[in-house]
Amino acid sequence: MIRRRIREGQLFTFLDEGLASVGPVPSTNNLIESWNARLRDMLRRHRGLRLVRRLKAICWWCHQHTAHPETDAWLAANAMPDERLERLYRQAWERSPQGQYETFGIPARYGTGIDWNEFHTRVEWQSND
Repeated sequence: MIRRRIREGQLFTFLDEGLASVGPVPSTNNLIESWNARLRDMLRRHRGLRLVRRLKAICWWCHQHTAHPETDAWLAANAMPDERLERLYRQAWERSPQGQYETFGIPARYGTGIDWNEFHTRVEWQSND
């Protein structure tokens, strides 16, 4: 998989000398991955939502982080219906490279796991000195 991503030019792009001709290439993580990490974190913090609610949460989060977000009333009035969201997500999954060879359905990776910290309390070790 890694070799394929390198051939496609999606991994280790900072090693491409042609990019340096445009200007300096940043040495830190790119902005897209920074936003993706924030979305994944939001989904982890709101685990348990069904697929459509998670998709709407992503849309809401992206909308709220635009330069000039609309009001909540506008967002509610112009929201996509649940059925359309499900259909678009299913089509995107079925057309993806992974979806073409996996037959067990749409994955639900983020927002469905169990967090150890929610069931345990971390305490410092008490010394009996």
